[in-house]
Amino acid sequence: MPECYSPCERIRKKKDFINLYKKGVCARGRYFNLIILRNDLTHSRMAVVTSRKIGNAVERNRARRRARELFRRNKAHLAFEMDILLIAKKDVHSATAGDLRERYLEALQAISE
Repeated sequence: MPECYSPCERIRKKKDFINLYKKGVCARGRYFNLIILRNDLTHSRMAVVTSRKIGNAVERNRARRRARELFRRNKAHLAFEMDILLIAKKDVHSATAGDLRERYLEALQAISE
């Protein structure tokens, strides 16, 4: 499985976000909340939400990059094709890469069961 984050793997449309918020299953964590919904596509998609509570633009962009990296590197661990919405929390900056990965995989496993 290629480790890229191609344009077709991004959630961009407002109706997709609304659908995720209404019908998605949520997993709450220390560093982020995940909302997941099974899709009918041949691939999984992802979007990241970072509010101003995270920090300035530099910090928000860093949080987005780290979240996209989680998705990109761990596609093989997805049980089925799904839409993922990752909502970052304030503590995301204090997390190490390994800790973020561990929490991300735990959340995916909990929701997929």
